[in-house]
Amino acid sequence: MNMKKVAVIGCGSIGQRHLRNVKNLFSEAVVCAIRSGSGNTSCPAAADRLIPLRELDSSFELAIVASPANFHVAHAKHCLNLNIPTLIEKPLAQDYTQGLHFVDSLNSSNKKLAAVAYCLRYLPSAQFMKQLIKQKQLGQIYNVNAEVGQYLPDWRPGTDYSQSVSARSDLAGGALNELSHELDYINWLFGVDEVLSASLRRSQELNTNVEEIVDTQIKLKNGAIGTVHLDFLQKRPHRKCTIIAEKARVEWDLIANSITQFTANGVTTLFDDCEYDKNHMYLNMINDFIAQKQNTASLNEGLEVLRIIQHIRERAQNV
Repeated sequence: MNMKKVAVIGCGSIGQRHLRNVKNLFSEAVVCAIRSGSGNTSCPAAADRLIPLRELDSSFELAIVASPANFHVAHAKHCLNLNIPTLIEKPLAQDYTQGLHFVDSLNSSNKKLAAVAYCLRYLPSAQFMKQLIKQKQLGQIYNVNAEVGQYLPDWRPGTDYSQSVSARSDLAGGALNELSHELDYINWLFGVDEVLSASLRRSQELNTNVEEIVDTQIKLKNGAIGTVHLDFLQKRPHRKCTIIAEKARVEWDLIANSITQFTANGVTTLFDDCEYDKNHMYLNMINDFIAQKQNTASLNEGLEVLRIIQHIRERAQNV
């Protein structure tokens, strides 16, 4: 599909990735960057123009909202009021209440014009895992354990992590929002029924005002019990999901893009593509959204992640 005008709102690390990718996908398009803050006034290298939000109009054929989470709703509303198809970076909103009001305020046509950018759904091993679960090849599933950890100061080299979105509560940062991919893919694969328990902690190490460590136990819709661990502290990046089921134990390594099965008869590699360029997740997600194949996370699915996050916070407060 040929595009003539595309806008990316927010020029942080994820915004700049989207700018580069949009320029790669639509080389003939005029790609406009819109800064969400009042600090840097320079035009990002991947953009053709830097414009203020007020210059966004209905001639734009695609908008990507990549501003801090507390601005997502305002920026997405602005785009959707102009009937611009809008891909919203995760999380959908700063919290469930704001997200619910936003989704309820949209008419059905505008809801179809928007999606939430949970890119891990486009990881090839994630697509393989989706089919594995859908086809019930593992038999009854008993337990699911999802873990992710990465040292926050290493996320964005050359920047002060303490001033990043991730480290600031006023920008809706914290491990729950910033690492909500795990909650999305657990819900996408199994469905989350109930949050059973939760713990939110800060370390002595990073000196932020957000949760840096999250541990929660959830009941899944298939009756299995899931545990989810999120943290900003592991010096070596870690992202795995383990499934204990009737026919096998399966270990999914999202960084290695591999799936390994363990049975009484031995160990089998079900999927392995360690050379996969993970930027293709973002490219495929944009293409998929534009083609309206409805594989991207819907507004309701993005809202469901925020509902789970709210219940985790409530459970943690009641401990």
